[in-house]
Amino acid sequence: MSKFVTKVLATGAAVSMLALPGLAPAFGAPSLGHGNSTDDSATAPSQAAPADPDESSNDSTEGKSAASDNAGDEQDSGSDAQSAPEGTKVQLLNITDFHGRISEAGTQVASVVEDERAKFGTGGDNAGTAVLSTGDNIGASTYTSSSQNDTPTLDVLDAIGVQASAVGNHEFDKGIDDLTGRVSDEADFPYSAANVYDKGTQNVVDGLDEYSIVDVSGVKIAVIGVVTKDTASLVSPDGIADLDFGDPTDAVNRVADDLENLPEDERPDMTVVEAHLGASSTESLEDAKASNAEFKKLVTEADASVDALFTGHTHMPYAFEAPVPGESDRTRPVIEAGSYGEYVGQVTMRVDGNSDWQASGIDLIETEGKSYDSEVVGKVAGIVSDAEEKAKELGSDVSGTISEDITRASKDGKEDRGAESTLGNLVADALKEGVEETQLEEADFGITNPGGLRADLLCDDIYNNEDECEVTVAELNSVLPFANDHGVVTMKGEDVIGLFEEQWQPDGASRPFLHLGISDDLDVVYDTEADKGEHVKSVKVDGKDIDPKKDYRVATLSFLAAGGDNFTSFAKGDFEQSGLTDFETWENYFNKHQAEDKDVTPDKNERQADAAKDVIDSGDLSAELTGPKAIKPGESADFALRTNAKSEVAGPIDVTVDLPAGYTAEVAAQSESRSASSSATKGRAPEVSAEAAKTITLDSIPAGESETAVTVTAPKDASGEVTVKASVQANVDGPWWDDNPLPLAHEFEATAAVGDDANASAGDDGSADGGDDAAGGSDGSSNAGGADASADGGSADGSGADANGSKDGGDLPRTGFETFNIVAAALALIVAGTTTVTIVRRRKLSLQN
Repeated sequence: MSKFVTKVLATGAAVSMLALPGLAPAFGAPSLGHGNSTDDSATAPSQAAPADPDESSNDSTEGKSAASDNAGDEQDSGSDAQSAPEGTKVQLLNITDFHGRISEAGTQVASVVEDERAKFGTGGDNAGTAVLSTGDNIGASTYTSSSQNDTPTLDVLDAIGVQASAVGNHEFDKGIDDLTGRVSDEADFPYSAANVYDKGTQNVVDGLDEYSIVDVSGVKIAVIGVVTKDTASLVSPDGIADLDFGDPTDAVNRVADDLENLPEDERPDMTVVEAHLGASSTESLEDAKASNAEFKKLVTEADASVDALFTGHTHMPYAFEAPVPGESDRTRPVIEAGSYGEYVGQVTMRVDGNSDWQASGIDLIETEGKSYDSEVVGKVAGIVSDAEEKAKELGSDVSGTISEDITRASKDGKEDRGAESTLGNLVADALKEGVEETQLEEADFGITNPGGLRADLLCDDIYNNEDECEVTVAELNSVLPFANDHGVVTMKGEDVIGLFEEQWQPDGASRPFLHLGISDDLDVVYDTEADKGEHVKSVKVDGKDIDPKKDYRVATLSFLAAGGDNFTSFAKGDFEQSGLTDFETWENYFNKHQAEDKDVTPDKNERQADAAKDVIDSGDLSAELTGPKAIKPGESADFALRTNAKSEVAGPIDVTVDLPAGYTAEVAAQSESRSASSSATKGRAPEVSAEAAKTITLDSIPAGESETAVTVTAPKDASGEVTVKASVQANVDGPWWDDNPLPLAHEFEATAAVGDDANASAGDDGSADGGDDAAGGSDGSSNAGGADASADGGSADGSGADANGSKDGGDLPRTGFETFNIVAAALALIVAGTTTVTIVRRRKLSLQN
């Protein structure tokens, strides 16, 4: 159960924090006074809508009257400015990040606003209610709104009576001209953006204001709007090319100072900030401040004249009371009302004898299931109904089918843009494949960003009257609603590597890590524990290491191509547009599958793996390659790959053997009861050429000590010495999802002398390099759990060599080779010439060329 927590800071001021585990709010005692309460009690969230239908009916007349008075008369009041009398109260209702969710939450938000507006009323100490927004009202909207350029959403907000809004980053989705033109014309409320400047100046851009004044029955409220500086990287750069996004808190303080310096009769009674920026951690105010630098600066440095801070952008519901800078006996509310209309933020402000406004009540009111009978709610319902009917005509066509849910990553029930997702990877596949349908040359691979994915594809989501798992145009649009241009960026391999390094966002970004969606042509390994700039360990294109100096063609979106989301390496390349939008490419992908009568299915194998989970690096697995001291020309001797695992290492695991020209090798399947020194090694299985069987994959590496024998035969003219190399790596086609135990190849080697006077019985030379390949990783040189690296003698031809290295000569358990049951009871693999052959075992027991 969530509870209201009170903490006393070093300054002596109390900080009240609303914890929202599971996003289920609970609230403290409604009277917070001057912020010095130590009451730890908790109360249930507000239940705004009456449970009894009769009560709702009885309240409806009062609701209509109050809503009508507040929505109209409050803002139109022309009373002369004067200090509000002591004890005057104003209710502030706030939404944020609504994102056009009119079908999902339009009437519910209207109902909560109307109900709370009616209950607060006017008269006595209650001046009335102001309805505000922190931005992202539009953009990234669901199809009902997005199919009509978000006009229905603006109509809904107008009907509810929103009186002022900050701009969010999504207000800039279609550029500044669209915002200051069409959007501003359709909105009955002003948009404010005190930190959005004409490029190279400190002049607020034409068409937007630093602040607006909301008049609530003579109480004048200055509403300062600011937006995160990240906006410059969150929207298409083309639409904001002539803008600068300045520091939000600096802008707030500049405007607050200007307001304080107005003539006395022009000064506002109250100052409120609507800031489209926020915290990404909400366990405590300290955690929240630590989670985002912009948020911390706003909370701790915004001018003391600011009475309340409404935040947004991070989609997190939270409510705190934070100390007012320089005034240890005062606090002010800091609140974010979640997203998508799930909550309405409520703050009741009361003025004291010093003309200081204090929060006498703070709440986050859930909107789900709420209804209220009023003219305003009825009007909103009509707008939504008309919009839905029009959208159904536009979006009900079925574009294809899915085999199962295909989703974004999630954590604790919320979208997680820092993790891999089946949906992100599928979109990247579609972007890459979509190039083939255009005039452009084919792409090598596709990449997309997690922030561009705005909805999941779910089988039981029914848009109109389609069947289960059928996907409509509207549902596809909900996934990619931004109408970005589709195309190809030609860029160097080193810049592709840079993209994956840029998944770690700059210091102070609202999200520290953004996980790119990538097409199945790519395999990436990074290390989450590495230093900044050194996270990326391996990038492979079609199974081959990426060439830093080679040009690659990357299918993507115009947003990313311009360096959006801080993926600035994209901007180093050349972008060619295909003439299609991302949505059109996405729809074509589904249409193609539909024409072929195929379901679209999610790929459940990860495409980016974390080297920090590597079991050799962590010490959970050790391995070494041992061998004899010598081999005679034309004869054979045994080498052995020996492992010691703390627990079973899940497969499939690939083992690769590499030999000099002229040498061959074979691996014999043996029963679990036989050791490497048993006579079974004398009878070899029928040879299988490398051409016939290039891959066999180990099912797993068993817990404890185990061994795989590799018999190497030297050519008759061999001399000098031979170095045998073996590498171990998880098969990239394995069922990995954030759990790949061996994402990088670990290479081991052993060297033996070659000559007519060689004495193979002298034992193993114990050389085991254990180093990783160039991709990086563990040196793998740890000894296999106490196993002796030297062989215990053997005949010159190696047939009797004891390769297990154990001191007591006892049997060691065998790897997955022992259970490999196909045509022969034992399978031999021949490595010839300079060919590198992977010793693998497929779960389906199929051999691959």
